[in-house]
Amino acid sequence: MFAQLKTAVLVLALATPAFAQGQRTPAQAAPANQQGQGDKMDVTDLEKKYWAAKDTDFNVVQNRLFSKANRLALTLNYGMFTNDPFSVGPTYGVGLNYFFSERYGMELTYSKTDSKDNDSTQYIKTNQGSAPDHNKMTGYYGVGFNWVPFYAKMSFLNSSILYFDMSFTPGVGIMQYSQQRADGNVDKTAPAVSLAVTQHFFLTKWLALRLDYKNFWSNQDVVTYKVNNRTSTTKLQNDSLLMGGFTFYF
Repeated sequence: MFAQLKTAVLVLALATPAFAQGQRTPAQAAPANQQGQGDKMDVTDLEKKYWAAKDTDFNVVQNRLFSKANRLALTLNYGMFTNDPFSVGPTYGVGLNYFFSERYGMELTYSKTDSKDNDSTQYIKTNQGSAPDHNKMTGYYGVGFNWVPFYAKMSFLNSSILYFDMSFTPGVGIMQYSQQRADGNVDKTAPAVSLAVTQHFFLTKWLALRLDYKNFWSNQDVVTYKVNNRTSTTKLQNDSLLMGGFTFYF
């Protein structure tokens, strides 16, 4: 009897390791490089690819419904001063663009400004017989370089899609201005630099709504308004215009 019990214990001891080996836990069965990670996936390589500083394998291409490349564009616009403390008056403008590509182009522009005294300046003239020493912008013509870094589309009231772009146009040209004098205004010109920020909202392939914020800087000779003891100084003048209009593509 004792001999039979001893044999049964020995058989059970030998069988237990084999059973345990055949019933390995999921953690034991997983590869060594995934143990302790639970259900997580190793995405290290994907993160390195996605966040690469320079990726030459992938590019995001915006589908352009309205193209400007190799096309002429004619702009007619209208605007007002935004920063002149002494003057008011409309500005009428015309521009001619040629786009070498979707990103770059050239622009010729001309504008005529009908500057008049605002209410404050007119009040000083009427009640004090004088006026601030200042010049009035009367026109500008010049050339600019178009850089168009943004092109996008947006939903309008969930009923239609608007396509638009934004461009920056630095330029050089000639500023036309009028010296304000009690004995008669004098027309002058001065070299100028400009910077325009432009937004186009495309309506059709040949027509777009255009909004411009234009800035001009020029060194102008400013004289005292009254004749007695007249002096002249040179000042850096900044003229800013907000303009709107239409662009026609050919």
